Amino acid sequence: MKIRTKIIWISCIAVFAASIIGDVIIMILAKNSFMEEALVQAFHNSYEIVADIVSQDNLNMSQDTLDKYYEYYFKSKGDDYNICLRVGENVNSEMNCIEIFNHTIIDKKILLDLQFKNYDNTEIIQYSYLDIGEEHYVIFKSMIESQYLYYRIENISYVQSKSEILTVCLFVITLVLTAFTSSIMFLVLKRVFKPLQELNETTKQMAKGLYNKRINIISHDEVGQLGESFNKMAEAVEIRTHSLEESEKKKTLFMGNLTHELKTPMTAISGYAQTLLSTKLSKEQQEESLIYIYEQCGRLERLSKKMIKLLELDNGEGIELIDTPIADIFEAVKKSCTAVLREKEVALELQHNDEIFPMDSDLMTDALINLTENAVKASKTGDKVILKSYGSFIEVQDFGQGIPDDEIDKILEPFYMIDKSRSRKSGGAGLGLALTALIVKKHNMTLTVKSEIGKGTKMILQFV
Repeated sequence: MKIRTKIIWISCIAVFAASIIGDVIIMILAKNSFMEEALVQAFHNSYEIVADIVSQDNLNMSQDTLDKYYEYYFKSKGDDYNICLRVGENVNSEMNCIEIFNHTIIDKKILLDLQFKNYDNTEIIQYSYLDIGEEHYVIFKSMIESQYLYYRIENISYVQSKSEILTVCLFVITLVLTAFTSSIMFLVLKRVFKPLQELNETTKQMAKGLYNKRINIISHDEVGQLGESFNKMAEAVEIRTHSLEESEKKKTLFMGNLTHELKTPMTAISGYAQTLLSTKLSKEQQEESLIYIYEQCGRLERLSKKMIKLLELDNGEGIELIDTPIADIFEAVKKSCTAVLREKEVALELQHNDEIFPMDSDLMTDALINLTENAVKASKTGDKVILKSYGSFIEVQDFGQGIPDDEIDKILEPFYMIDKSRSRKSGGAGLGLALTALIVKKHNMTLTVKSEIGKGTKMILQFV
């Protein structure tokens, strides 16, 4: 059962129960009021007759004359609600009571057996209740001239009828009120729970992978705040999901490229080794094969080291930055690049002003070696590469073929190579610049690439 339905049911039950309790209290109070009103009216009717009789001058009449007088008097009233009895010495004795007037179905014995109580704290007029069948009566009793008992009979069955009618009316009102409350609750809760329903539907869609879904905020109450929090969470989930998807794509591409890069030297090594084992070769051919195997093993070693370094830096581990003279880094780079510089007949020019930067010397040396080797590979025989520092900048500049504009944003991706034939020929795998980008990031530096086709490239590192 939905929460909205539960709230409506609970509210309706609460309203209905409260209304029933109120109805019961009203019915009890109303019935008492109706009874009191009937009792007062019956008392007035009885009192008027008693007062009229007392006001008559009947003291000089004989008993027989009084009997006939009262009989005639009550007949003249024209109703059948009066009873008159003449009593002797013992008022409660049936043998001493004579009916003077009685047109009712109530026997004098019933009247004499009733227990009367004083009305309004006076003994002049007393009253009692009597039920005959489904009819309800109140009887007022008065003593007239010490020997006549006067009874006034009032049918008060209408009190019960009025109470029943009131009960039906209250019950109908209760039902109408409950139905009205249910309708109001339904409309109000429908509006209040609309964001929650939308939230539920959006959650189901997000569970299916639609992370771009959001809910509309129509209020600023707790439900609205929940919607805002959900939208923020959905945005964070979407960003995180896209990041994971992108990372997964990059890892898949990375592993595919790595497999491809490893396959080439491994195939060559396997082929030359099989040739050495199965074919009779001259000494020169054997040396040539072994040299090639050695070179491919070196390539695998360099590739493995760069892979390990990439993984270490990509795990998010921090590095320790120590103030280091740039001159020491430049000398280490020049020494490491001696072989490639000699092979390509390219000169390396160092320019610095003895700057000191906060660096991890090993990582920064690797980064600058990668940039310098790439600059040398892009240069022509007889060119020069400039490695210099100034202010907060470190710059590697070559005067080679340059990088197309549409390639500049891609060169920092792992395994990306502009000229794949040249890179593979020189033993590159496209990991150098990707590793350099991670090193630069770990140093809180920026890497800017400025290049022009046919004029060369500048790799500019800046400390932020």
